[in-house]
Amino acid sequence: MAHKFDVKERAKDILEETLDREAVNVLAQISQEMQSIFRDNPDPTMDEVVVIITDYFTSDGKSEQFAQNWISTAQEHSEKHGLSEEDQPKAMLSDLGVFRFMNFLKEQGLTDDQISIVLRGAVQQASDQQA
Repeated sequence: MAHKFDVKERAKDILEETLDREAVNVLAQISQEMQSIFRDNPDPTMDEVVVIITDYFTSDGKSEQFAQNWISTAQEHSEKHGLSEEDQPKAMLSDLGVFRFMNFLKEQGLTDDQISIVLRGAVQQASDQQA
């Protein structure tokens, strides 16, 4: 249990040390947007997820081909980990959220190790809130 606490505390320390108020607000906005997507799409179909992901990437300046490649990779990853076709759309939306967080943190100059700790801390916090 102490290790779990340490990960959350270390993640908090990293964010406090490396991000300014504006960056913290952007992370909160990403979180709110992803929560809204999940709330609005509690049981998304694959077609709905493809539209959501494609719209996100194209509105962010990426090509439709980039979005299609990302979707294909996410599907392969889901299949490789044995997710059922029914669970894949939700997993892909989760992947989009993780991608958005990781990409933003990378843009803010965090190292891969720091990003990993922050993500583990976020997962632990979410797990604790669900318990």
